Amino acid sequence: MRFAVVSAVLSALLWSSAFAQEQEKSTLERLKELEEEIGKLKEEQEKKDGADGKAVPALEEKKDELKEHGRITALTRLINRTRIGGYFDLEFTDFREKNSTLDNHHLIIQFSSYLHERIFFNSEIEYEHAAGELGVEQAYMDFLIHDMINFRGGVVLVPVGKLNLLHDSDYRDLTLRPLTETYIIPSTWSDVGVGFFGSFFLGPVTLNYETYLVNGLREGINVKKGLRDARDVKASDNNSDKSYCLRLEAVAFDGKVTLGVAGYRGRFDDRGRHTVFSYAADLTIAVPLGSGGGWISGPLELRMEAARFTADLTNAGGGSSPRGAGAFVQLSFHFFPPFLKDTFLGIGFDHPTFTLVGLWDAVQIQDPVSHRWNHQRRLSVGLNFRPLEQVAFKVEYVDEDSDEIYGNFEQDGVAASIAVGF
Repeated sequence: MRFAVVSAVLSALLWSSAFAQEQEKSTLERLKELEEEIGKLKEEQEKKDGADGKAVPALEEKKDELKEHGRITALTRLINRTRIGGYFDLEFTDFREKNSTLDNHHLIIQFSSYLHERIFFNSEIEYEHAAGELGVEQAYMDFLIHDMINFRGGVVLVPVGKLNLLHDSDYRDLTLRPLTETYIIPSTWSDVGVGFFGSFFLGPVTLNYETYLVNGLREGINVKKGLRDARDVKASDNNSDKSYCLRLEAVAFDGKVTLGVAGYRGRFDDRGRHTVFSYAADLTIAVPLGSGGGWISGPLELRMEAARFTADLTNAGGGSSPRGAGAFVQLSFHFFPPFLKDTFLGIGFDHPTFTLVGLWDAVQIQDPVSHRWNHQRRLSVGLNFRPLEQVAFKVEYVDEDSDEIYGNFEQDGVAASIAVGF
């Protein structure tokens, strides 16, 4: 009798365990099927609706079913509406009287997400020189209102200078940034602020604008590095005054001609008594040279940019106002010899491109005490190869010199890099 009872109990337990395992297996399989169905529906949605952000009802039903099983997580949201990108570069420099070096200068990770068709978040986390500290280059939210006016708030790029807005390594044709974009416009120049941006469509011309209220520059303007050491650390303002910046940009001929002007004004000392003004103008012209298929694989591009700053320190120790100015001109010629199409440089790539680049760049910064000027000049000639638009192998010869009173150096040498946008 006891044996029969024990046997019955064991049988019931085994049957219950098997049923539970089978039920759990069935549930997991169903969840897997639902996730696969969501993936298929998402692909169909993107094909059908493009990027308009409209939801497919069937997709929402599947999401609700997953939610009932407790499977909607941060990862699910990440997959559905968030994108990850960024850029990376590896630089090599070998200049006279300096040690040659390899430097993983930038590793930038970008996270962006359309929370709604009218609400967008974007961020860039920077990690420099492989052993440096993590920093926030950009982190802002856009609230889209109308083509002509939209709100933006967070860590934004200060819209002074075209290259400051398009500074990514894979965008640039040369390894080294121009001196003008290093000391007169301290790129990468970002700050915490709020403001508006938008576009006006005026027949064949599109007028874009950006304007922000930001914390502003700090003390640190000097004759060797201009505004570079005065960039805000993006933590808190050092005075109660806020800085203003505005950029206007006209785009014509289907983007082949772009003209921009920008201005910046703000108090920079701890007491909020002294003001710095910065101005910039830029011009980009792309001249089509061929219809494609031959040697010429792209337009002839001319890029010019000029900038200046002044800072009023007339009441500080009897000195004058420090000021600086700079300009650069860059010419880029894109080509690809057809006979290389069947070599390792061309096989498998749709539009591989070589670019021959020439850059002339000069800056001058005045010492407010001695009233003397520090001049620096640079001439660069380079060649880069892009198997893809966002991947560049660059090499350039650099000839640079400065005035005697501030170091009197003449350096020439080679810079090379690999840049990847992803």
